[in-house]
Amino acid sequence: MIQNEQEYIRVLTSRLEGTLGEDELDDIVSDYAEHFRMGKESGRTDEELWRSLGSPDDIAREIRALHLVRKAESNRSCKNILHAVLATLGLGLFNLVVVLVPFLLLVLMLFIVFMVGVMTTFAGITGIIWSLLQLAGLSAFSVWYSPLAGVFISIGMTTTGLLVIIWTYYLGRFFYRICIQYLKWNIRVITETESEP
Repeated sequence: MIQNEQEYIRVLTSRLEGTLGEDELDDIVSDYAEHFRMGKESGRTDEELWRSLGSPDDIAREIRALHLVRKAESNRSCKNILHAVLATLGLGLFNLVVVLVPFLLLVLMLFIVFMVGVMTTFAGITGIIWSLLQLAGLSAFSVWYSPLAGVFISIGMTTTGLLVIIWTYYLGRFFYRICIQYLKWNIRVITETESEP
């Protein structure tokens, strides 16, 4: 159990090291030290102050989650969004359902749409090759009733598959932005709920 200001600051600092930059960590530590200083000036004890602030572990998890969400927002990558989601999951058991399930469903949906695009493109390219072999008289097996129609149908399939792949990219970017907003909202709800008496 935390007994005094120094222990509180030590635990908070140790939980945040490696996540935040040194300047940002120093700012946060100085804010909490200032809170203790002002509280003591108004006659409050260390115990009253750390109880009013909450656990340094909880505070560190909230700060870390918010930092990683902001990092994912400013530097878009699969790695950053995954770290932000995992950090947000650490804020509470409630987040396993509210954050993890929608995130996994979203990733699964994007993967399925992407794979449909890849398979359609592959089938179209294969159809073009097979139709050209039929036109050249090199294939006894007929995929299409008319090889010439097969070429055009296969070109259409290839184009559709490529468009689906491109659409998946833009859909992923859109969902990335939505995911960032959702994580911010989730952190805000959790921190406001914890701060209520």
